Amino acid sequence: MMRWCEFFSSSRSLLLPMALIAGLMAPALAQAAGEHYSDGHGGEVFFPMGAVSFADEVSRFDAGDPAADDAQYSEAERALDAPRYAEDKDDFVTLGCAGGLVLRFTDNQLIDVPGPDLYVFEIGPDTEPTALAVSADGEAWTRVGTIAGGKAEIDLAPYVGADDQFRLVKLVDLKQACDSGTPGADVDAVGAIGSATSIALDSAVLFDSGAHRLKPGAFEALDTVIAEIGDPASSRVEVAGHTDGVGDARDNLALSRRRARAVADYLVENGDFAVDAVTTRAFGETRPVADNDTVEGRARNRRVELTVSSTRTAEAGPAEVEILGVWGGTSGRSADRVVELRREGDRIRGDYDFDGSRVLGAFTDATTFEGFWIKKRSGQKCDSARDGSHYWGHLRLEFGGPARNRFDGLWRYCGSDEDDWSPKGWRNIERLL
Repeated sequence: MMRWCEFFSSSRSLLLPMALIAGLMAPALAQAAGEHYSDGHGGEVFFPMGAVSFADEVSRFDAGDPAADDAQYSEAERALDAPRYAEDKDDFVTLGCAGGLVLRFTDNQLIDVPGPDLYVFEIGPDTEPTALAVSADGEAWTRVGTIAGGKAEIDLAPYVGADDQFRLVKLVDLKQACDSGTPGADVDAVGAIGSATSIALDSAVLFDSGAHRLKPGAFEALDTVIAEIGDPASSRVEVAGHTDGVGDARDNLALSRRRARAVADYLVENGDFAVDAVTTRAFGETRPVADNDTVEGRARNRRVELTVSSTRTAEAGPAEVEILGVWGGTSGRSADRVVELRREGDRIRGDYDFDGSRVLGAFTDATTFEGFWIKKRSGQKCDSARDGSHYWGHLRLEFGGPARNRFDGLWRYCGSDEDDWSPKGWRNIERLL
């Protein structure tokens, strides 16, 4: 299985022909009702945008080893759309031991809002742990850490910026249930509680080839967009310009910027948006949604995307936590070990083994972590406490290179001789996310 920290996922997004805008936009933008969905464990989760909230496409699936005994549980499409487990107990995908799944939102984007932003419907008698990351383009990923112990709702606020938007969610099984008929996490659905409507407009309808002035035919399409936004005065719109890969990259970036600006200006002049509620971004050819080697693919890539969301009721600040990685053991006493390290301000903290065990320390260089392991209970009690516990010791993690894809660890008890290091339980720990 290839390393999940190295993969590239191709992308595809929703491109609406102008003739279909009126029919398809209304349910996407009419967010008033919302809907409750069973969480598979006796509770319910509310999604303000209802059925639009859920992942629409499988971008990648690598079943783990072992995979599910029954091949039907390795059908990744079972994780798409709204959850169905309450009605059909067999409708889920099993990741397999250390398997990975990448899902894409097409008609909406995941954003940070006050409170929980994402919900993973991981079902079955046990909620098996996974590692989670999100991405806008399938290349740059933001790790959001581990989902464990029934924690299925995720608040992105500590990990992302206030205005970040994401189309892709990656889940990687953390190898804590590999000996059943459905090994690894069982996923019924993934939904964005914090969700913004996404509409891609065909540039051919808006502009002449190579131009950035709106064509007369564009006015009707943009008027439809404005009309379908239920309350422009309390809405935010980000207008993003995209091109195909033909021509000079710098020229394409400039063209996408001018086209985004032209659409934004029209929305501001003809809609009832608040000051600064319409913003622009330019991506040029850097975020294709189709193959630039085909006529059809280039046509899909030439687009202007509108992301429509409600004005925030609470503003988030910059990202406060950086997940440095999630690693898992491969053999021997280390096989069940899972370690997450994160940077919180100027400190490095982490958790391991899902039992309250944790680490504290710092990187002394690019490949060496020096610090402490801390547990609720261990074989030796210390006279002094560290991070609220009298069960702790020293820890050193030695990574195989600056990419930190693998490490071996050494540990010793508090008060032990400085040369009394043990490698037990901390060997061959490889990156999972």
